Amino acid sequence: MKKGPAFNFDVSREGIAARLDEMERKLERMRGLYESFFMGIERSPPDVLRRDLNRQILEIQQVPISNASLRFRYQALTQRWVLLITYWNRTMREIEAGTFSRDMAKAKRHLTSKGTSAITLEEALAMGIPVSRARAFVAHQQAVQDRRVSSAQAKATAAVAGEAGGAAAPAAPAEPKTAPPAAPATSASSGGPPPIPLPGLSDAEMQEAYRRYLEAHQNAGTAGQPPPMDKLRRNLAKQLPQILSANNCSRVRLDIAVEDGKVRLRAWPVKES
Repeated sequence: MKKGPAFNFDVSREGIAARLDEMERKLERMRGLYESFFMGIERSPPDVLRRDLNRQILEIQQVPISNASLRFRYQALTQRWVLLITYWNRTMREIEAGTFSRDMAKAKRHLTSKGTSAITLEEALAMGIPVSRARAFVAHQQAVQDRRVSSAQAKATAAVAGEAGGAAAPAAPAEPKTAPPAAPATSASSGGPPPIPLPGLSDAEMQEAYRRYLEAHQNAGTAGQPPPMDKLRRNLAKQLPQILSANNCSRVRLDIAVEDGKVRLRAWPVKES
């Protein structure tokens, strides 16, 4: 004779109602323990209680509940269980990644009052972030800060000079160096449209930088003709606003650099005291 499943609780109406009462109490207690853990009061999540309640839910799934009110209570309990499990799992992943919203809100208030952009492990512990998640939180904050610094430095040190246009001509025999050619006349001096304005840089500074650019181009023996000033102005007009914004300054200076036989014009932020 085939035996039915064995349960460790009474499967009568009164027994099922008692089991549902017990499960509802456990779920409410578990919710409070998880919240205490997220607030840093409890040192670890209630894993034992969670496994026990999960076992009871799987067990009662095998019982046919004929009473409509008990079946409704069971369905409501399982729906709440699924919602809370989803929330707890998502929050645990945030804690492990160092992106838990409560910890980040504490850090933001602390950094705003301190006036810095990084936080140490000691400061995280002093704010009430538990040791079990303070290291992951500090590591995430430091990674965010490193990305910000790298991005700002990349914008500030990006090359802003265009390379010589056209195909490279064969190198000519070496000739005695002569004085650098005079910088070509700008559009304004030749009666054409006014030159493109350059934020953070005066026209005189641009003229002097272009004169040194032509001299470096000739001394380096670079093949091809140097780009006209208008082309360099167009490149600078696109990149200078980004450099000024990234470094929170209003002025830049231009330097000439020769890299791999190529002459480049670089813009650097000028920090005002």
